[in-house]
Amino acid sequence: MITKIYPIQLNLNGTAFQDYNKSGMLFFDIETTGLSARSSSLYLIGAVSYTPSGWQITQWFAETPSEEDQVLAAFLAFARKFSQVIHFNGDRFDIPYLQEKCRAYQLADTFSTLVSRDLYRMLRPLKNLLSLPALKQKSLEEFLDIRREDQYSGGELIDIYHQYASVPSKEGLRLLLLHNYEDLLGMLSILPLLSYLPVLNGSFGVAGGHAAGDSLIIETWYPAKLPKPFSYRGEHFYLTGENSRLAFQIHGIRGSLKHFFPDYKNYYYLPLEDTAIHKSIAAYVDKDYREPATAATCFTKKEGFFLPQNDILFEPVFKKAYKDKVSYFQCTEKFLQDKEQMLRYLRHLVSAI
Repeated sequence: MITKIYPIQLNLNGTAFQDYNKSGMLFFDIETTGLSARSSSLYLIGAVSYTPSGWQITQWFAETPSEEDQVLAAFLAFARKFSQVIHFNGDRFDIPYLQEKCRAYQLADTFSTLVSRDLYRMLRPLKNLLSLPALKQKSLEEFLDIRREDQYSGGELIDIYHQYASVPSKEGLRLLLLHNYEDLLGMLSILPLLSYLPVLNGSFGVAGGHAAGDSLIIETWYPAKLPKPFSYRGEHFYLTGENSRLAFQIHGIRGSLKHFFPDYKNYYYLPLEDTAIHKSIAAYVDKDYREPATAATCFTKKEGFFLPQNDILFEPVFKKAYKDKVSYFQCTEKFLQDKEQMLRYLRHLVSAI
């Protein structure tokens, strides 16, 4: 078994892990010759940890499949010093694979005592917001314009490992270690992506808002500095973000909309007026100019500037037509002066992303 240790520079400021105990965190990634622990070999485990002298990468490499148990035992002994493990898609692959190997070698399952944090699961909600083509680690690295020296995939390295196990070479070892090394650095490099999550959580504050034509513009301050500008176009709004600012442009309607009364049996519809009135008032209207209201004709009209809402958030509710799924509320000056209400509205909008 070969063990390699490399010092690295890592700054967690601005990431979701900045306030965690650095000494308790262990980032790790494994390399195998297949997806099934029962029919493939574990040949390399890489880990990132914090020491009194700084951050470092440690790699345990099995020169032949017969050293698999040594690599596993060495990593498990090392991992017992930590309180949580951080990985990319490890909940689905790395950890179950290692646990299966532990059972095969009758080794204690260290993972049952550690908190597991899967970056893949944490970042998955960002796929729509950032228009990501895929959620593979390399795709996330490319979004942040991070490029690798390593040009191989894990699958392509399987043959290289088999060749190395038969005929060891410096170049084969370099390629195998490099891929895992850059997987670890890549995992660390995508941590800033976590700073986009407060967008979806609505964890920001309203700086101010104003109407511009048929749109409402709301500027917000943001609790983190975004690593890269982004934009998102939703059904009812356009969102842009850069540095520590977000800007929402919500598409509204200026003109006349309808407010529908629920108890239509108590109303008459006046075709000439294109409105409904209560029966208590309709008694004074000639029968030739009124008809029993239906659910679709039991409304009153209102002129103004209206904003869309996916569910009933603000009342009274207005629509273009009775069966429309999208409803609106009136954007008043009072609303534009109320930052709490505007924040509530923005959280309502981003909940649909």
